[in-house]
Amino acid sequence: MTAENAPSTHPVRRVISYLIPVAPVGSGDWRWGFRAVLSFFGPGSVPFALLMFSTQNQVLRTNYGIAAGAFIAIATGAAIVLARFRPVEAWLLVLAALFGTAIGAEVTKWEPWPLTTPSLFALLIVFFALGRDRRVWVGVLCWLGYAAAGAWAIWAVNADRLNPMPDPAVGPPQNPATDNLTIGLLLGAFTLLVGLTVRIWRQGRSRVAEEERVAEAERQRRRLLEERTRIARELHDIVAHHMSVIAVQSSTAEYRLAGLDDDVKAEFRSISDQARESLAEMRRLLGVLRNENEAGTREPQPGPEALQGLVESVNRAGTPVDLTIGDLPQNLPETVALTVFRVVQEALSNVVRHAPGAHVDAAVAAESATVVVTVVNGPPPGPVPSGQEGSGLGLVGMRERVALDGGELETGPTPEGGFRVRAALPIRSTAEESA
Repeated sequence: MTAENAPSTHPVRRVISYLIPVAPVGSGDWRWGFRAVLSFFGPGSVPFALLMFSTQNQVLRTNYGIAAGAFIAIATGAAIVLARFRPVEAWLLVLAALFGTAIGAEVTKWEPWPLTTPSLFALLIVFFALGRDRRVWVGVLCWLGYAAAGAWAIWAVNADRLNPMPDPAVGPPQNPATDNLTIGLLLGAFTLLVGLTVRIWRQGRSRVAEEERVAEAERQRRRLLEERTRIARELHDIVAHHMSVIAVQSSTAEYRLAGLDDDVKAEFRSISDQARESLAEMRRLLGVLRNENEAGTREPQPGPEALQGLVESVNRAGTPVDLTIGDLPQNLPETVALTVFRVVQEALSNVVRHAPGAHVDAAVAAESATVVVTVVNGPPPGPVPSGQEGSGLGLVGMRERVALDGGELETGPTPEGGFRVRAALPIRSTAEESA
C-alpha cells in the first residue's frame, strides 16, 4: 500500500468521529461526502443534539409554559446522542419527554402536543437507529409503544384528564393529540423502514466482502497448491533419473562384473525389480500431479547453465541484466541446480512485473559448500503501470524451494529504492541428506 492510498488517521478526524457519526468512534478512516453531511442529522450527532436541546428548552418555556423545561430538553438532546449506542434507552428518553410535555404544558394557541417539533426530530432519529441497529421486532415494539403513549394522550384529553389548551381558538375545541399522533406514527414508520433498509444494505455489503475475502483466500490456497505441485513434478523428474540409473546398473551388474555368486546376482535382480516397480509407481504419482491438459515434459530440468539464455530473453524485454556465474562444483545436486535457476527466474520475473526497465545485477557463486544466489535490482526508471500487483506467490514458492534444499532466503527493499533477493543453498551429498 502506498502512502497516497493509506487511510487517513488525522487526529482532527478522529475527534470528529466522536461528535458526529461519520465513522466508528475513534476512527480517522473516512472522507467528507454526502454521507458525512447526513451524519450531522443522524443518531449520535452532538451538534444536532445541542441544537435540539436549545430549541426545546426555549420552546417549552415560551410556548408551553413549562418552567422546568430544561429537564425535558436535556432528555431530548440526550436521546439523540444515546441513539448511536443505545437506541432502546434513547426511545425511553423520548417517551419521558413526551409525558413531561403532556402533563406540564399549558398553551393559549395551537402548538404541537404532546410531541413538540424537537421531540419529533428526536423520535425519528431514534426510530431510524432502531431499524438500523436492532432486530425488527424491537423496532416494531417501540413503534407500538409510541402508539400506545399517543393513544393515552388522546384518551386523557377526551376524558378531561388533561387540558393543554384551556383557551381554545374560535370554534369547538379539538383534540391536539390526534393529528400529532398520526404524524408521529407515519413518519416514525417511514424512518424505521429507512433504518431497516440501511441495515439490510450493510449486511449485504458485509456478506459480499466476506465472500470476496473467502474467495481470495481460496484462490491464494489454490495457487500455492499449484506451485507446490509444480515443485513436486520437477523433483519427480530428478528422482526418476536416479531411479533409472539404479535400475540399469543393477540389471546389468551380473553381465558387467565377473565372478559374482548366484546370491549376489539374485540380489541385483531384486534391486532392479524394485527400482522398476518404484519407477512405475512414480509415473502413476506424476499422473495424479499433472493437470488433465498438461503434457509431460521431455526436456531436462534447467540449471545454472540455462541462466544465460534466461538473461538474454529478459534483456530483449527491456530490462537490462548483468549476470555473473562463479566456479560451481561439478557434482552440484540436481535439486540445488534447479532451485538456483528457479530463484533467478522468479526474481527476474518480479522485476519485469514490478520494476520494468530497472537495472538488475544477478550473481551465482559457491562459498564454502554453499551456493549463493543474489539478485538485486534498482528503482524503475519511470512510473510502474497499474495492474502489476501479481498474486504474491512468487516469493512464497521461492521460499519453499529454498527450504526444500535446507537453505535460507532473504528478501527485502534496498536503500536505493530497489529490491534484493539472496538465497543460500547448502551443497550436501546424498548420504548427508539421508542422515
